[in-house]
Amino acid sequence: LHRSTPPCTAPHQVLRTHFHDFMLDVHQQLRKMAGKLDPLLAVADKIAENTRVLAMDEFFVTDVADAMILNRLFGRLWDRGVVLVSTSNRAPDGLYEGGLQRPLFMPFIHRLKVECDVHDMASPVDYRRLASHQRGLYRVTEARNEELYEEFVELAQLCAPSAAVASGVRVPVAMGRSLPVPSSCGPVCMFGFADLCGRPVAAADYIALCDRFHTLALSGVPCFGAANRSEAYRFVTLIDVLYEHRVRLLVSAEAMPFELFENVLTQREARERPDAAKHPDVVVDDNLGFSKDRTISRLTEMQSVEYLLHHAKQHAKGNVLALEEALAKHRATAAAA
Repeated sequence: LHRSTPPCTAPHQVLRTHFHDFMLDVHQQLRKMAGKLDPLLAVADKIAENTRVLAMDEFFVTDVADAMILNRLFGRLWDRGVVLVSTSNRAPDGLYEGGLQRPLFMPFIHRLKVECDVHDMASPVDYRRLASHQRGLYRVTEARNEELYEEFVELAQLCAPSAAVASGVRVPVAMGRSLPVPSSCGPVCMFGFADLCGRPVAAADYIALCDRFHTLALSGVPCFGAANRSEAYRFVTLIDVLYEHRVRLLVSAEAMPFELFENVLTQREARERPDAAKHPDVVVDDNLGFSKDRTISRLTEMQSVEYLLHHAKQHAKGNVLALEEALAKHRATAAAA
C-alpha cells in the first residue's frame, strides 16, 4: 500500500500500525481527553486530522474494552473519510466471536462490512514458512534452557561489553505500571515463560519491552492446551508484538513451533476429529485456534536469515554483511534446486 499509493499532499496521510498498538494509543488518548464532552469522538477526530488511510495489521479483538468502543470510534473515522485497509485471521462475522456482550459489538461488524470490501486471502502456501530458517535461535534439546542462557550471556557481552547482567530492572509501562525484567544487559533481556506469559500482562507490557530491548530470550515455552489456555493467549499476543517490532527472539521450548498448538482445536477441527476433541488436554477455542497458524508462521519466520537481516540493519549493523552473504548463499542454493 505504501509503495503503490501516490504521495499525499498532507503529512501523515497514511498511518501504518498494528491493532494492539493502535488500541493502546486510543486508550491513552481517552485518558488524556477525559475532560472533553465526548472523549471518544475527540480522539477519533484527532486521528482523522492527519490520517487518510489507516493501514492496520492483525485486526483481532479479544478485549471487551476495545470491543465496546470500536463502533463509535471507527464510525467517526469513516464519517470523516478515513479509509481502513486491514489484515485479520478472522472474517468480519467471526470477529470477537464468543466475547462478552457480543451483541453490542454487532453494529461494528455491520458497519465494517458496509465500509470495507472483504477479500479472502486464503492460500495453501504460507509464504513466511518458505523463508530459510536457522534452528540456532529455537532450541528443543534436553539442555535447551542452559544453552539459551549461555547464548543470552554471549549476546549481552557482544551488545554491551562494558555492562554486567542485571536483575530487577523495571521497564515503565502505560498507566504508571512497570514490568520487572529478570535478567538484562544493555539491549538484551531474558525471561522465563511464566514471568512473561503466566502473569496478568498484556500487549502494553510487551510493547514497552520492545521499546527498551531489541533482543529477547524466552525460556521454558510449553505445549498449549486446556491447562494453560490463558498463557497461550498471552503467548500469541507476545509473538505478534515482537514480530511487529522486529525484535530478535531466542527460544527454548518443549516442542517445535508446529507442535506447540497440537492440542488447540477450532470448532470445525473438533467436529472433524471428535476423538481428539474429547482428550482432557485438548482445548476447543476458535479465537485461539484461528490464531495458532499465524503464531507458528511468525515463530518460523523469526528464525529466518531475512528476518535477522532486517533486525541487524536496525540494531546490529556489524552483522549485516555476514547475514547478506548467508542470504545470498541460501538464494543461490534455492535457485539451483
